[in-house]
Amino acid sequence: MEKYIEDTTLTREFCKGKSAKLFKKVKDSKKPLRVTRNGKDYVVILDFDEYIKMVDKINLSERSMGVRKNDKNRHYKQNW
Repeated sequence: MEKYIEDTTLTREFCKGKSAKLFKKVKDSKKPLRVTRNGKDYVVILDFDEYIKMVDKINLSERSMGVRKNDKNRHYKQNW
């Protein structure tokens, strides 16, 4: 997983009041942050603009491959 996401933190860092600092780090660096819990991957925090770019790339790729909008194989939805 390190080849995709370089930065990692623990869920307990959020309990220590460090969430604002971690969110700022993600926003400023534009790089995702992997959060682990009990030694296992838990969630990924991603800058919103970077998320939009990622979804746009996936949508473009799907369109170029002929995937239909309501295809059951879609793994995400845009609801905004």
